[in-house]
Amino acid sequence: MFWQIILWIMVIALFLVGLAGTVLPALPGTPLIFAGTLVYGIWTGFEEVTFPVLAVLGGISIGALLLEYAAEAYGAKRFGATKYGIWGAIIGGIVGFVALSIVGLLVGVFLGAVIPEMLLGRRNLKGALKIGWGSLLGFLGGTLMKFVLGLVMIGIFVAALAG
Repeated sequence: MFWQIILWIMVIALFLVGLAGTVLPALPGTPLIFAGTLVYGIWTGFEEVTFPVLAVLGGISIGALLLEYAAEAYGAKRFGATKYGIWGAIIGGIVGFVALSIVGLLVGVFLGAVIPEMLLGRRNLKGALKIGWGSLLGFLGGTLMKFVLGLVMIGIFVAALAG
């Protein structure tokens, strides 16, 4: 009984931190959710959480990680960004988050696209702002999709337990 409580505390903690990580770039969201499922599977001898379930969850986890970067790049590119704006948005988001948390993340993505587009992409202010907006929309869309995929992963885990 004591060990089951410890197991559930670990699994739920990994799931909650993983869900937070789907929004916060400093945490690997879906891999943490996958880790929670893997911990449960190892602990219980893979009776309820089988290898096929783990394979599906692993695929979703990898897909969500790729989606994160692809959505931001797509948003920027859709609004006309060059490689400078795309890389600037990614780097700006990371730097912004480290410096100023969530608000810094959003501002970093936006300014990370705008500034390089003006300086290196030779865009005027209006064009660069449009690209910054596209980068931010792509980032927010990718974040929402990652969060939903995290919930789907947890749902698959619960369905596997229900049999």
